[in-house]
Amino acid sequence: MDRQTVLIPGAGGAAGVGAMRSLRRAGFEGRLVATDADETAAGLYLADEGFVVPRANEEDFLPTARAVIEQAGVDVILPTTGYDLPRYAEIREELADEGVTAVVSSPETIDTCTDKLAFHDALADDYPFPRTATDPDELDTYPCFVKPVAGKGSRHVALCETPEEAHRAMDTGEPMLVQEYLPGEEYTVDVLSDLDGEPLVALPRVRMETKGGISFKGRTVLDDEIRTICRGIARDLGLVGPSCMQLKRDAEGTPRLVEVNPRLGGGTVIATHAGVNLPHLTLRLAAGESVTVPEPEEIVVSRFWDELVVQPDELTELER
Repeated sequence: MDRQTVLIPGAGGAAGVGAMRSLRRAGFEGRLVATDADETAAGLYLADEGFVVPRANEEDFLPTARAVIEQAGVDVILPTTGYDLPRYAEIREELADEGVTAVVSSPETIDTCTDKLAFHDALADDYPFPRTATDPDELDTYPCFVKPVAGKGSRHVALCETPEEAHRAMDTGEPMLVQEYLPGEEYTVDVLSDLDGEPLVALPRVRMETKGGISFKGRTVLDDEIRTICRGIARDLGLVGPSCMQLKRDAEGTPRLVEVNPRLGGGTVIATHAGVNLPHLTLRLAAGESVTVPEPEEIVVSRFWDELVVQPDELTELER
């Protein structure tokens, strides 16, 4: 397994860098290949080989990605961003026929997780959600969050104190929804399912401080209620490989489900320090190995910035 060639798409993000650091920490001796649309992405220079590729929404993304896979002799693909994830899901069966394991969920599962209304409708009968509506006048509690039905990050997300504010925030020209504001503690839960969709571990961590939506300080907690909820969600959605889930407690202390990202999270390296190295366990699953997940520790992790210096002439030497 430790001689695999692994492709880490989205090498400029925290999840991509964290995946590479986690694998090196585990003593992985295979080859790490990284791709990103930005030639200055740090992960391109942390990997053994870096390739600049088109953006995932561009027509030549898949042909270019396929050329990278063939040229680098990739065995396993471990997506780390929501942009290229659905593109690799489109071709995961074709790749499998070619001997390449793309550790991604089905396109249908990814679509459900991306569409917040479809996600709510698929799970709300069985799991606790914040109160959700498409019309601010239908929500019986304020303040609320207004957010796009399909969107990533904080674009067009607004905290509104009244229905009037919410109506104005929803005027974006795209489908929007409103959800009740949850005042309690916020969690990210790192989950790993096997390649058949059976959840193996769920490790919650309190989001003590975030920067740009990424956990900057986190505390892992062995909360059995949250772990049980997230294992059930992973099973019901049919998630494959790593995923990260967001929950937050309401005023009464009930943990409510906010979203599921069917990929590694930007703070997954915190789980690595707690004893659960999701990227390394994923590669073992891809190699057909039997995996026993160690019991994680409760720890506090404080992250900090680091620098990687690249000479200007190195940028032009990257494979394209």
